[in-house]
Amino acid sequence: MNGRRILVAAMMAGLGIASLSASMPDSMRVTEVVAKPVRERPVIGDVPAPAQVTVIGNPGTYGLGSELRGSSYAVVSGHLVRIDRKTGRILSILRPLPQAGH
Repeated sequence: MNGRRILVAAMMAGLGIASLSASMPDSMRVTEVVAKPVRERPVIGDVPAPAQVTVIGNPGTYGLGSELRGSSYAVVSGHLVRIDRKTGRILSILRPLPQAGH
């Protein structure tokens, strides 16, 4: 039975799953969760978290024409991008925005 518990614990650790059970040794317990850092440049095809997306209401402010059907302009990680309205997937990366104060 003990061998089975070790095997299950090893499988869970390999999958990044941990248990907070009191029977687990301290080395197997999850003590903190670290968020993935935001990439410096968005990637076409990615779906960024809603908190990382600022949809642009007035494209002319950024020197852009009207939006293409089914997509919106947005800012993600300091870059001007075009995203799919339904899926939130990045369709194209237009350019980085100038950094404030430069």
